[in-house]
Amino acid sequence: MGKNPVKDKNGFVLKAAVPLAVLFAAGIFFLMRIVSGISTHGAEFEGEDRNYHILVVGQADSSVFLNQIFEGAKSMSQDYSALVELKSPDSLAENISLQSLIDYGSFVNADGIIAYVSPSSLPFESVSRIDGTEIPVITIGHYLAENPQISFIGSNYSNLGRRIGIESEELFEPSGKAYIVISGIPGSPNYSNLLNSLMDYYKAKGISNFEVFDKSLKENRKSVEEVLLHGKTDCCAVVCLTEEDTIMALQLVAASPASGRIKILGYGENETVTMYLEKGILSKLVSFNLNKIGRTAMAELFEYRNKGYANSYITADLQVRRAEKK
Repeated sequence: MGKNPVKDKNGFVLKAAVPLAVLFAAGIFFLMRIVSGISTHGAEFEGEDRNYHILVVGQADSSVFLNQIFEGAKSMSQDYSALVELKSPDSLAENISLQSLIDYGSFVNADGIIAYVSPSSLPFESVSRIDGTEIPVITIGHYLAENPQISFIGSNYSNLGRRIGIESEELFEPSGKAYIVISGIPGSPNYSNLLNSLMDYYKAKGISNFEVFDKSLKENRKSVEEVLLHGKTDCCAVVCLTEEDTIMALQLVAASPASGRIKILGYGENETVTMYLEKGILSKLVSFNLNKIGRTAMAELFEYRNKGYANSYITADLQVRRAEKK
């Protein structure tokens, strides 16, 4: 009996369609796996229609930072008729790259993205909306020239150094010695500017009763331990110029007999640092006004949308928080 050519042709089509369907399903599964590993906040419309969709994205190690950025951006949502959504991994165990978080913007057809770039982040590639237009991205945190950003909101390290000098000066004692801690300075022009600006301030004020620890975090930790544990009782203050150094110094001082006597000035913003500030172990905390950064980022995104341009670099405002007197 002869073969039916129509039947054979249909059979070929069906056989070819099966692996294509499997690949498509696998792709959808992979995308949903990424999306399901990310926390979503503020994605509800609160009973109102919104014309624009803005994402705030970042990795889990910056959750406190991101939440405040998000709250600032969300406070402007009604002004711009925008839905503001926060996307970040549920925990540090979720190894989701910044690029994957940026890619999510294309998945939901976002109108703009506010992205926190951590020191360990790799440069990301631009993403587009369904109509092919590139989604504008504003970055905060750490500047990478390779990123396709319309604006960066960050620190002026010279101003930061001077501000830390002003805030730390009142912690010094004439008969004591202060220790300045900054890890990871080799090869970093930002950290060099920060430290040089601080040194210039101390020099102008005639302050010389300090020592600088500017090696690796491991080496600096050992130096601080020696100050605390080996009879150097003249220590009156520790001034930390990075978030990592702040946490390291706080942990060492809290565990030492000198706790309560040594004043600490810290830099950064996370749950651990905030806890020490509330306990009074941290005397002062210099950080960015994160809520204002969120508001500024929203304004820049819509400036870009309405006028076609935005400020390429915006200096973020600093704020100082002090331990509550007990």
